[in-house]
Amino acid sequence: MIIGIIGKFERGNKIMEKKLSDFQDYEGIDASLETSLYEYGLIWIKGIKGHEKDYHFIYGVNVSPKTGEFVSFDWGDIPIDCNLKSEYDWVDWNEVLKFTGYEGEEERYFQPDMIPQIISDLISYYGHENIFGSSYYPFEIERE
Repeated sequence: MIIGIIGKFERGNKIMEKKLSDFQDYEGIDASLETSLYEYGLIWIKGIKGHEKDYHFIYGVNVSPKTGEFVSFDWGDIPIDCNLKSEYDWVDWNEVLKFTGYEGEEERYFQPDMIPQIISDLISYYGHENIFGSSYYPFEIERE
């Protein structure tokens, strides 16, 4: 798993900023990309340039006390062919399956195309730091 920064940062003397439209090809939990990012704090894309063998996730790290929405983000990659049960061997999968409503349906839950949903579930259950690690360089994504 690789963690890094892609938001507002200095390259030479030019400050680069990210906007929601920069992520238009991403998917999320909700049909609305904006809702997925700012309310649920998670969007992803499969196999983009530079991350061809990964799901590339943008996840929320800080919430505004005024709005209750995510205001800063970080990113992490999970290999498309990742065995999540072995990668996250510390997870109490029986509890997660109960939490998600997949109790007794383990085979259905652990399908390769379920990786984004499982990551979302793990973040909901354990928090982003336990899934992606600490966020040292959070960035903002401007609404348009």
